[in-house]
Amino acid sequence: MQNSHTHTLAIDQGTHASRCLLFDQMGRTVKSCWRNIELQCIDNKHIEQDASQLLASVTDSLTELLQSTDNTLRKSITACGISTQRSTVVICDSQGNAIHPALSWQDTRASNHLDSLKQQHAEIQSISGLPVSAHYGASKLRWLYKHTAAQKTGAFKLAPLVSYLLLHLLENQIYSVDHSNAQRTQLMNLSRLDWSEKLCSLFEVPDSCLPAIRPIVSHYGYLTSNRIPVTAVCGDQNAAVFGAGFIPDTETAIINIGSGAFILRMLAKLSRSQKQLTGIGYSTDKTVRYVREGTVNGAGTALSWFEQQFDVENLYTRLPDWLQSIKDPPLFINTIGGLGSPWWQSDLQARFVPEQDNDIPAKAVAVIESILFLLMDNFILMKREQMLRQILISGGLSRLDGLCQKLANLSGLTVQRFDNPEATARGSAWLAAGQPEHWALQPQQSFEPQTDSALQQRYQIFSTELATTL
Repeated sequence: MQNSHTHTLAIDQGTHASRCLLFDQMGRTVKSCWRNIELQCIDNKHIEQDASQLLASVTDSLTELLQSTDNTLRKSITACGISTQRSTVVICDSQGNAIHPALSWQDTRASNHLDSLKQQHAEIQSISGLPVSAHYGASKLRWLYKHTAAQKTGAFKLAPLVSYLLLHLLENQIYSVDHSNAQRTQLMNLSRLDWSEKLCSLFEVPDSCLPAIRPIVSHYGYLTSNRIPVTAVCGDQNAAVFGAGFIPDTETAIINIGSGAFILRMLAKLSRSQKQLTGIGYSTDKTVRYVREGTVNGAGTALSWFEQQFDVENLYTRLPDWLQSIKDPPLFINTIGGLGSPWWQSDLQARFVPEQDNDIPAKAVAVIESILFLLMDNFILMKREQMLRQILISGGLSRLDGLCQKLANLSGLTVQRFDNPEATARGSAWLAAGQPEHWALQPQQSFEPQTDSALQQRYQIFSTELATTL
């Protein structure tokens, strides 16, 4: 528990920006700084980021925040939590210098290799908790090793992005990774919480190049030059689960919508799913809490695609009115970034139904509804495993009232939205601060389900159309 004068720092490294935020003893944001980041989409499969720019975006925003903070407040910072985009990977030389651009979590250039492992797919999922997919780190790490490290001499480091950042941010230059990011590589044994010799062998990734695995809540070391202890490290969606300042129960679905859309549920105990992900939501040296997760790759990224495809300006400011006024949009078969759970398909063409509909506002609403339809397929799978009684929603797109109301209408459950646009940063700060009970938020707004037969009918037609795409 924090005392009345302490503050907590959060570093949130995301796909499009790095943010540093300072939270007071009640979990309120008192200061924030950020830097935008470029994403190089070479083609639909090759999606990279400059690793040095990723690092600089973190250090620059951190420096700005601390330099703009008075000395007394700066000295009151007693903990730091770090969250990062998952499944983005980096290869470094022995000194920690990146020798190739980071491969984004959206990058699927190594998908062809997975075809050669079809006989092992069930075993890989059983060990890792993850269905085989090029979005996860294993195939990308193999690609980096085969195309970079294997052609040179000397020691190399193959790691999730967070390990690269820790190597440069901490004064002890620790080469480590937390449970949640390690698992997302698809190289970790979910039961033993360590690198799997079998998986490393199958993906031809030398485990000697991988970082040491540690619990999410752990003392990682001190930030260089300011001696702020880093006491929690985790993936962005894992952190978002705790953004409201408490551990949700197993009957609550947590949805976070940003570049991608994710639906998670805490598990009472470890169990596996054939079509969805099993991950680690929280861990210490004594405790592990597992989560079930469904993923939609095309959320904010689908809207960005729409803006570029149809040359739409100020889309986000127009969406509230469009969601309110448009009652009969077309359908959008949303395969932007490939289909995530429960289909795990890539290289599929996105399309509107009907194709000839040229109504831009209606098409924009169709994109929003497609995100919800894909989430609903995951919601239904989760509900078969465990009764669900409410939905908690966060993330940038959750600010759209029309989206939240449609989600309530589709699911038949109350959707609770918190006044917490920075759920990921606040979640990692809450973990780092020792999970203080008084950080718990009350919902800002509740959306009660309403009868919407037209929406339900569009969802059924969408499901039929999607099946013809697979």
